[in-house]
Amino acid sequence: MEPAPNLPSEPILAISGSLRRDSINSAALRAAASAAAREGLAVVIDDSPRALPHFNPDLDLFPPEAVRRFRRSCAEAGAVLLAVPEYTFGIPGAFKNALDWLVGSGSLYGKPIAVLHTAAPGRGAHVREALTHVLRAHNAVVAHYRLPLARRDRNTNGEITDERIVRELSVILKATRRAERPLRTG
Repeated sequence: MEPAPNLPSEPILAISGSLRRDSINSAALRAAASAAAREGLAVVIDDSPRALPHFNPDLDLFPPEAVRRFRRSCAEAGAVLLAVPEYTFGIPGAFKNALDWLVGSGSLYGKPIAVLHTAAPGRGAHVREALTHVLRAHNAVVAHYRLPLARRDRNTNGEITDERIVRELSVILKATRRAERPLRTG
């Protein structure tokens, strides 16, 4: 299925804020990619945060290759979908490190970013607040979406296949796609 006319064809870049192998946030992004494929949308999951070196402003002008690839992926994406858990009342360190590497490049400047909050009701408010502040430094256009998930929402392989959840992810992706900037010409 082709993307609908008049919509940018750039992929939505999906990034998990968790390094955990069995992360529910990562499972939500895989389910979002599956939902997108059904709708003819492209979602690319990027796990670059796990491979980036510690942020060092001295290297910002001539960053390591892993940083250049990550910056390029973010810059080329039409939009970004984040799923970030809350650790110690804030953003997980490796993910914050990844965001720090993006500031100097402007890769997220003006870019639509959907932040998927999968925490149970009453949890995750601190990471939402922290991400709001950090993404403001990127001048990104941010929308927050609550989609509480639990272990019972995963199948025996750890994946999210529940049709209700997949439909909600599809709605979020479509809204994110509509928020994209027009394609650049020339």
